[in-house]
Amino acid sequence: MTAALRVLRAGLRDTWQDFFSTALCNLLWLVGVLLVIPAPPATLALFDYTNRLAHGETAGVGDFLRVFRRSWRTGWRWGVVVLAASALLAGDAFLTGRLSQSSLAHFAQGFYLAVLAAWLFLQLYILPFLLEQEKPSLLQALRNGAVFLGKNIGFSVWLFLLLAVSLALGTVLFMLSLAAGGVFLAAVANHAVIEKLSQ
Repeated sequence: MTAALRVLRAGLRDTWQDFFSTALCNLLWLVGVLLVIPAPPATLALFDYTNRLAHGETAGVGDFLRVFRRSWRTGWRWGVVVLAASALLAGDAFLTGRLSQSSLAHFAQGFYLAVLAAWLFLQLYILPFLLEQEKPSLLQALRNGAVFLGKNIGFSVWLFLLLAVSLALGTVLFMLSLAAGGVFLAAVANHAVIEKLSQ
């Protein structure tokens, strides 16, 4: 729990350090997500922005826009994998519940939903790993993220719980999660990977 709290504090620090840039990058990311097609490169740009902050570099909206413009191919390769696996798992969960009401079907449906939740949480590790590679490889980042999650289950559970509480509090407190939630998540994810890689 101590490591998860340390990572959370570092993410908060990066988020508040230049709140104007944070809010602007978060707004651009939200617009990208709402427009759907620019969502994957916007997400990659958001993670790159916070990766620079996690390494102690200065970063701004210009850096976000530059990475956004040049990362469409990589962003969409990642996006297709995420969307395909998520749709498959969600579809399995939905169809299993619709086709049968047996206890085995409910168990299978719960299993698919749990795997879907783990898959979506895993995305917080995949993009930081992609950014830490000398030669970015999505397949290697997927593998590294899965191994990282498997070896750090306790840390990941605490991190998930702390993120959920923080984002819930941020929503209650003047919608801060809407203004900076994406940057905060990306910053925490980058700090988590960087800290564990440095050990």
